[in-house]
Amino acid sequence: MLGWEYPPFLNGGLGVACAGLAAALSAHTRLTMVVPRTPEDHQPEGWELVGLEGKPLPALWESYPETVLEKLSKVHLRYLPVTLSGYERNPREPQVVEETQWYTIERQVHKNRLRRASRPFQLGALYGDDLWERVQEYTELVVQMVTPGQYDLIHAHDWMTFQAGLELKARFGLPLVLHVHSLEYDRGGPGSRGAVFQLERHALREADLILPVSQYTAEVIRDVYGVSLDKVRPVRNGIELAPAYRRPRPFPERLVVYLGRLTGQKGPAYFFEAARALLEQGAPVRFAIAGKGHMVEQLVEQAAEARLGHRIHFTGYLEPEAVRDLLAMADVYVMPSVSEPFGLSALEAAQMGVPCVLSRQSGVAEVLPGAEYVDYWDVPTMAQTIQALLEDETRREAVIRAQQQSLPHLGWEGAARQVVDAYQTLLT
Repeated sequence: MLGWEYPPFLNGGLGVACAGLAAALSAHTRLTMVVPRTPEDHQPEGWELVGLEGKPLPALWESYPETVLEKLSKVHLRYLPVTLSGYERNPREPQVVEETQWYTIERQVHKNRLRRASRPFQLGALYGDDLWERVQEYTELVVQMVTPGQYDLIHAHDWMTFQAGLELKARFGLPLVLHVHSLEYDRGGPGSRGAVFQLERHALREADLILPVSQYTAEVIRDVYGVSLDKVRPVRNGIELAPAYRRPRPFPERLVVYLGRLTGQKGPAYFFEAARALLEQGAPVRFAIAGKGHMVEQLVEQAAEARLGHRIHFTGYLEPEAVRDLLAMADVYVMPSVSEPFGLSALEAAQMGVPCVLSRQSGVAEVLPGAEYVDYWDVPTMAQTIQALLEDETRREAVIRAQQQSLPHLGWEGAARQVVDAYQTLLT
């Protein structure tokens, strides 16, 4: 199994989902998961977790061939102040670099690559300006460690591992299973057709089996990526069931929470507009925006300009324990995603007994029917629904009860059984 995130090295729900599924799968099959980085002194029970932070890179970072360097004798680069990646935290400052000689390029390339050549994943973040380079390093390290006959199939999670999966399939003839938690269509919007989209489309077409996290995503794979549903089997995410608890709020107002990356895909701007509408009506409520992303400065400035900084709080990234503590104080949870393949945070909120207002454009609607649903763009309805859950105790309790009824069926064991059944279609 090929993964990119694993707790505590998380950027969203991907690592949480991979860890939960792997633990449940280990009861049914021999499993090895390979990730860029693992926590120190941690080895899960019943399956093998391999981190690449201590693996040396193979000797592949040689100088560019002279013919290539000749073509790069003069390079003109212009960086525009835009963010095209769903993982970019801060847009680049505009700058122009001209008349860059090939030896300067070669020296910089070697500096970037050799700075972590011995242990490539011990330095820096998993997502950043060098993400593509890290994906290549991951691929080379994975291919280096696999030998013929060692495994029966490859199970790759999201696009960062797809290249490694394709290489293993080509070299060893192993069946390739792609687990789709998110797509460039979701992160970048319908017009996104760049390198990540192209890699996803190629991998989806080459895969033997595709496991999207929802029927919603399965239909995106068919309609946007042009892949037949014949080899697509949705496997919805689960949740590790844990007891709910409540914490007192340090203020008298009610609390409404947004939790997720501050990117266009997650819809924080729509949450902000709903918050502003309620606060302008004088509602006795505070709003917490928990997460990081390139939109944080924009949102903070809007809150300051509207003089709402005392009622809209930005927490930054929160560790899982802090997320649960925040939800333990929350009165309503809102997930206004523009396109959400699943939405694991909604299950976390429901488990904590928090009524949820969720985007209709999400996969979690398939397993949590008791929540309140609105279109992400319908800010007036979103605000009205939040207000109703704050003021109408009967409606609030009905939503909480309906959500709770769904949770016992959403453990990872059910997802694991579906994955094993899918494996059998390839191995028998």
